[in-house]
Amino acid sequence: MAAKPTAPRQATLFDWALLVLIVAFGGSAFVMIRSALDTMPPVVITVSRLWLGAIVVYVIMRHAGRRLPPLVVRNGDKLRIRRSWRWIIAVGIIGNTLPFFIFPWAQQYVDSGLAGVYMAFMPIWTIALAFFFAGESLTGRKLIGFGLGFIGVFVLMGPEVLKGAVGADLLAQGTLLIATLCYAASVVIARRAPPIRPRVFAAGMMLVAALSATPALLFVSFEAGQWSLASIASVVGLGIFPTGINGVLIIMLIRRAGAGFMALTNYFTPIWAVAMGALIYHERIEAGAFVALVLIFIGVAISQRITKV
Repeated sequence: MAAKPTAPRQATLFDWALLVLIVAFGGSAFVMIRSALDTMPPVVITVSRLWLGAIVVYVIMRHAGRRLPPLVVRNGDKLRIRRSWRWIIAVGIIGNTLPFFIFPWAQQYVDSGLAGVYMAFMPIWTIALAFFFAGESLTGRKLIGFGLGFIGVFVLMGPEVLKGAVGADLLAQGTLLIATLCYAASVVIARRAPPIRPRVFAAGMMLVAALSATPALLFVSFEAGQWSLASIASVVGLGIFPTGINGVLIIMLIRRAGAGFMALTNYFTPIWAVAMGALIYHERIEAGAFVALVLIFIGVAISQRITKV
């Protein structure tokens, strides 16, 4: 177990720029998934995006002159998994493989709006886990700010989401909650991990996720002849941006500004997803979306306000 890290410093302008990029790439994923699902099965989309993401991050890492560390080291007459790889493997499986499968499965039984609301639980999980396991503060100001952001997501999705939750599959809703806990746990694990270069961490993490997800292809029918060019292009986009490049950016942001700050992306991502839906699919933006945007901004401002001494 790594030593408990010190509390993260106040976020800088560069950290906010990283957060904006993560939100932009992550929010765009919903549109690309929607397009990919027209002709491709969810499992194929998940495995493909993970492998594409792994290739992208590996190329980025090698271009920077970095290499993955050896997987095993010799301890006397025995071989054991290298300490850094234990953390990388944990984040790869918990933060990528498991939730990447859970969300597509659960969204067969619940509306996407309800799934979006469950994603808003991730920051709540994160600040709690980061307080107990990553040395991050849990102040009343932070709780109020994150609470307002959570309410903002509810307002964004609309009252029909709450009605849908009553009749939706309870098992699917439970697995969505587990998926958000997986995301939060992986963020805190990455924060607790020993010093590892972000590009190396991300490359190892994505390779682990892709390898562990691949056996699922044995249980699906490919029917590749029915895949459209639009679906294939969407999967390529998913692999490059929300999965690959975002993998590096997320690790960078966690190590720089902390788990709690990175978790804020889950409040902004639904806003971006709604905007992309309006721009590409001409979906109507309700008045509640603007109210939600104000609530989320206020919540973030409160949670991130610098306390003057």
